[in-house]
Amino acid sequence: MEQLTNIVVSPGELEAIARLLERLAQESSASHVLLLDKSGQVIAAQQQSSERDIVALGALLAGAFSSSRQVAEILGERDFRGILQQGVHESIYTSLIREHWLLVVAFDKQTHVGLVKVLARRASDELERVLDRVLSGSAAAKEQVVNVQFRNSVENTIDYLFRD
Repeated sequence: MEQLTNIVVSPGELEAIARLLERLAQESSASHVLLLDKSGQVIAAQQQSSERDIVALGALLAGAFSSSRQVAEILGERDFRGILQQGVHESIYTSLIREHWLLVVAFDKQTHVGLVKVLARRASDELERVLDRVLSGSAAAKEQVVNVQFRNSVENTIDYLFRD
């Protein structure tokens, strides 16, 4: 499985992700919709209020998701692709997008779980296409960064060697 360390998400792709998350938040009446990498880092978020620490929330949800995948292994399941955490007032549905990203939808008791799952599945399909573009564009962007850094390093070394 390819590691997604140091991926580069272009402003255009980030805007596409934000639009998808906003639509999901509106259609599901979610209080929060987050896109996380598997380590829990927040890639994008839509939220009704800024009262919550979404960075901590993202890290904790990624940890919970990782734990659930270990539970699946112990139970002999291939893995769990989604988990539902139900509270008295609010619930959270987390689903895996390929093996790279987590889509998190926090919603209240007025919203039906089935609706959230259907809407999250549709959003996940669209986010997979964005992820494909990010992965292909990220390789090119990293190559440009490496080339610039390498070129600067070489130029600095040459300047150092041939200085007066």
